Amino acid sequence: MTEYRIDELARAAGTTSRNVRAYRERGLLPPPQKRGRLGIYDDTHLARLRLIDILLQRGYTTTHISDFIDGWESGKDLTEVLGLQRALTEPWSTTDDEMSLSVTEARDALGDPDGEQLARLVTYGLARIEGDRCTFTDPKLLQGFTSLAEYGFGIRELMDIHERMYAAVDGISKDMISTVKHHIVARYGEGWIPEGEDVLRATRMLQIMRTLAVDSVHSLLGRTLDRNLQEQLGEYLEVAIDNTPRSDRNSA
Repeated sequence: MTEYRIDELARAAGTTSRNVRAYRERGLLPPPQKRGRLGIYDDTHLARLRLIDILLQRGYTTTHISDFIDGWESGKDLTEVLGLQRALTEPWSTTDDEMSLSVTEARDALGDPDGEQLARLVTYGLARIEGDRCTFTDPKLLQGFTSLAEYGFGIRELMDIHERMYAAVDGISKDMISTVKHHIVARYGEGWIPEGEDVLRATRMLQIMRTLAVDSVHSLLGRTLDRNLQEQLGEYLEVAIDNTPRSDRNSA
């Protein structure tokens, strides 16, 4: 389990150390483990912060959230509750370690002097800018962009592709999550909160759905890439053959 100091926890949750302290003082966040004078947080604290953020974005006050969390945990196995909390709030995306550069270095790496495409990366969560520093959240994707630049692809062209892919995959993910939600509502009713053995069952269901979703998209993309490559390569070769002089064909 990952360990965090308070500033590291706040950064991972996209909030501030001040908010972390405030949530802890109001009982929304469990206290950290003490090591001397240092407070150490872990992934359960990060999951709780993400849950709080989701509820705050829905317009609930910290008092409402506190009452909900107290009611949720009351009389339940805390380990199972925390397991479900992590399944609900932990990111389903995985990336390599982040990479930080100066904004100027980032623009140079992208071949983006005016910063327009870097701003698009920020919009899609692939980068963030803090002062004069730029952090790439998915260095593998950045490496792919810069590698293709050697073959004449521009960052604008690659970002256009990324936007279309994002729209398509976002639609798929919305459909899958909506299917799970409708299944739960149809079976248990609106606002159902699992209890007892259902907590563990709900956690396992979400974990299975997560694995299935990622594997399905990966597999489908691989197969459709193969099929479309064959089709478009065939079309390309037809044109190449038609453009080949007959004398060249005969000599071959």
